[in-house]
Amino acid sequence: MTDDSDPAAPSPGPDAPRQPATDRTPAPAAATAPDPSAPADAPAAPAEPTAPAPVLARGHLHPAILLLRLVDALRQALFPVVFGLVLQQWLFVGIGGALFVLHLGYALARYLTLEFTLTGDELRVREGLLERQERRIPLDRIQDLGFESTLLRRALGLTVVLVETASGRGVEAQLDALSREQAEHLREVLLAARLRKLPAVAAGAGDAATTAGAPTPLAPPPLEPEWIVHRSSSWELTLRGLTDLRLSAFFVTGFAALQLADQLGLAARMAGAAQDARQWLAQFSPLVLGGILLGLLFVVMTFGVVTSTLGNLVQFHGFTLLLRGDVLQRRFGLLTTRQKTLPRTRIQRVTLEQPWLRRLLGVAVVKADSAGGSRSDGEDITSGWDVVVPLAKLEPAHALLPALLPGLEREAFAWGRGSPRLIVRTALQGVVLAAVAIAGLWPQTGSVSLLALLLVPLWALLGVLVWRNLGFGLGAGFLALQHGVLGRTIAYVPTAKVQAVVVRKGPLAQLLGLAELTVYVAGGSPTRLPDLTAGDARALAATIAARAADAARADWQR
Repeated sequence: MTDDSDPAAPSPGPDAPRQPATDRTPAPAAATAPDPSAPADAPAAPAEPTAPAPVLARGHLHPAILLLRLVDALRQALFPVVFGLVLQQWLFVGIGGALFVLHLGYALARYLTLEFTLTGDELRVREGLLERQERRIPLDRIQDLGFESTLLRRALGLTVVLVETASGRGVEAQLDALSREQAEHLREVLLAARLRKLPAVAAGAGDAATTAGAPTPLAPPPLEPEWIVHRSSSWELTLRGLTDLRLSAFFVTGFAALQLADQLGLAARMAGAAQDARQWLAQFSPLVLGGILLGLLFVVMTFGVVTSTLGNLVQFHGFTLLLRGDVLQRRFGLLTTRQKTLPRTRIQRVTLEQPWLRRLLGVAVVKADSAGGSRSDGEDITSGWDVVVPLAKLEPAHALLPALLPGLEREAFAWGRGSPRLIVRTALQGVVLAAVAIAGLWPQTGSVSLLALLLVPLWALLGVLVWRNLGFGLGAGFLALQHGVLGRTIAYVPTAKVQAVVVRKGPLAQLLGLAELTVYVAGGSPTRLPDLTAGDARALAATIAARAADAARADWQR
């Protein structure tokens, strides 16, 4: 329970709307003499109508979306239909048929009703049959533009376009099936809009549009050339898979299988099989049994290594990080190809992650959190949207950081460490755990329960490891936070992006004079730095908040 909270929130935030940039304050308009011939109460002349924004593209989904949805409808209906035919349960066959009709009907309605319009100011998406909906997304508010294309879509020349804003709701608009030409045109126009390179258009230019979504005569000017920031090799992706073992998944799967077997009434049969297995294993010596168990463990580990490696090779195949102007682009994927843009100005935090095995090998994963970013689609697990570099040696990974956070290469950090009192705190936690364990085990085990006293030095050792990896660095424009036990994670946060800083002290931490510092940004989870001295935490929070506020004021004055 938190008993003390000391927030320091800069205002206004760095992502607040900016005032228009001006070189000087405009002079007041010169006064004009009134026309003596005009009546005193004559109405003012009507203002000139604002010229409509130019229409750069207008179109619908590609007709091949119906073929894709037909395949999806067949897949949805396949299981209940086959299940019903095998068991002669016609109810399931009817359910499968209904699913097929509903799925295909929804796809047909979406194809007939969805229309997008791209202007010089916004992206409009109209859809809906019974309930019409129109989304208007300003171009300068578009956070990310992602492309996804499965094998079937690539065979048909189609791409899914995912539009995200800084609202934090994830995908704001989804265009399920556009041709490659339409998708590339959208990407070029949006990039040009972000870089403020769209040409000025005269009134009436909005009539120049196509109905198929092809580029119009009002095409954006050529953009700056792309240059490759990083390209992952096959060896790096293989090493990522070899060091990305999640053995917990095996235990979860095994537990779920046991629960399912119990629900299906297979427990008795499994018990009988287990008894037979015990009788069969009884004929072997303990040495042979140990070899059998090691062999089974080796099989499980090999299966985990192979699946993890293949999964990473398929997911991040051909991973390339490019930079065009001030916009990063990521392209990767074998079965499902993905492209995503990320403006560097939207990056809120860059993280170098080193789990213990990767730290031992001297490699790291680089991730970036952006304003309004959403992990609802399982980022880094299924899509990898937050991954900027899948795996690289630590020094090259550090060398890439200025490409993500301009100005970081010139930053000089003043480093500090967490308080060594955290070793005392963790040791006290070990004492409490040991006392509880001894009290619970003493009636059954007697003096054997005293082995629980080993928890005290183990927890103290844990505190030492945490303290060695705990630290922070404060520069003129960036904040670095480092933590870990066997592994290590380093987060770099521009102070101009900080939304709030909070200092918390729990009961035990308050007794020892410790505090936790939490830094909040617009995207991603908060960054925490525990076990600072209370004075250091307050001073660091005040400094960060002051610099964030100064950056916000400077941003407003531009």
